[in-house]
Amino acid sequence: RVVRAGVGYLQHGRSRHPAEPPLAGLRPLARTRPSRPGGGEHESRHPADEQSTCAEAAMRLRTVLIVSSNVEDLRRLEDQLRDEPDLRLNSIRLSEALNGNLRRDFGAADLAIVCCRNGQTAVLESIDALPEVHRPRILVCGELNSPEATRLLVRIGAVDLLPATPTTPELHSAVRRALRNGRVDEKSGRESRVITVFGASGESGAAFVAASLAHRIAAAKKDTLLVDLDLIYAPLASMFGTRPTRGVAEAVAQLDTLDPVALEGYTAQHDSGLRLLSALPEGGLPRPVTGKELSRLLELGRERHDFVVISANSWFDPVSIEAATECQLVVIVLGQTLADVRHAVRLRYLLTQSLGVPESMIRLVVNRHDPRSPVQDEMLVKALGAAPFAKIPDDAALIRRSIDSGTPIADLDRHSSVAMALEEFESRLTGLAMPTPASPIRRLLASLARGEQ
Repeated sequence: RVVRAGVGYLQHGRSRHPAEPPLAGLRPLARTRPSRPGGGEHESRHPADEQSTCAEAAMRLRTVLIVSSNVEDLRRLEDQLRDEPDLRLNSIRLSEALNGNLRRDFGAADLAIVCCRNGQTAVLESIDALPEVHRPRILVCGELNSPEATRLLVRIGAVDLLPATPTTPELHSAVRRALRNGRVDEKSGRESRVITVFGASGESGAAFVAASLAHRIAAAKKDTLLVDLDLIYAPLASMFGTRPTRGVAEAVAQLDTLDPVALEGYTAQHDSGLRLLSALPEGGLPRPVTGKELSRLLELGRERHDFVVISANSWFDPVSIEAATECQLVVIVLGQTLADVRHAVRLRYLLTQSLGVPESMIRLVVNRHDPRSPVQDEMLVKALGAAPFAKIPDDAALIRRSIDSGTPIADLDRHSSVAMALEEFESRLTGLAMPTPASPIRRLLASLARGEQ
């Protein structure tokens, strides 16, 4: 761990190093990197290359400002966020923030984390007085239950309200969501949404639901990227009848030089316009992908797609954990069995308590629903605390034909009960209206017109 130094600024409101410019208590946290194994302490590098690398690294860093009147809160939040490689952390005492420095410090930050102990609202009132152009995205930590505090939170546009002492996963998840939402608008001007689909078990059909959801979104004329995190079997490629020649491993190998346009070269495109990023379904065991590498791939994918749908694994490997913290919605797919209900209870607990995913982001989908099953909605509500968001009826023969032929079920039989349930699920989840298909007569006339041309 990085040794904490320079605590005196918290006590005296200034840096302990005379050579540093006075920033009224604002202190960037230094980060150290270990030397490479087998390498010397210094590397010979061209100055221009070193400047370029430093400039690129600086552009990727996001500045997070921590504001609190409590020294222990500042230290704790710094420790919780210190290991995040893409953050530049600054801290400021509440007394300094109220002495005219708030506008300058907020103007230099991408995100502000404001700690309000014992219902203090003085700093919120100061933030409310700032013009909106000088406000970054704001996370608030504290037990603020009064009507006055609630009104202030709304007026300053707080993106989230966390407990006074949030857990590390809860804090990391909230920070990533806040920075991700702000970053998308800056880079591409489009609001990209990420949906992660988990299965309560390997037999829940989560991959099929994720594939169908992404296909329906693409059919609504939205740029859609589907990411398959099953790096061993890569089942989604066969569901769409595609044969990718490059995939996740090849993209990760070029991650340092990859850009959003180049990423499309590692995807396979379906006739619907959907792009699929998956592993290659042949070869030996793939190289493991880290959560940081997946985060970078998703960052690139969001810049050119309106929706990113992730088919996560049913176990918590690093990429599935990253997928849960990077998304705006989590879909849990379970079968209508007692085993799947038990697994869904455990999965929901891990998502909310260990990874900090809010309950409001989770949607339950019952796949292969049978109204005659002994596991009914009342049991699900009692066990999971929520009713199913959607129910996909059981039609094993049609689903098997869809998977074996590599044809999405909406293309195979759009009027089947399964396809119609999936369409309703997609519409409720995303708020998109599906285009009305042309009537048979219009399709015939269009075909004849093309033949005449």
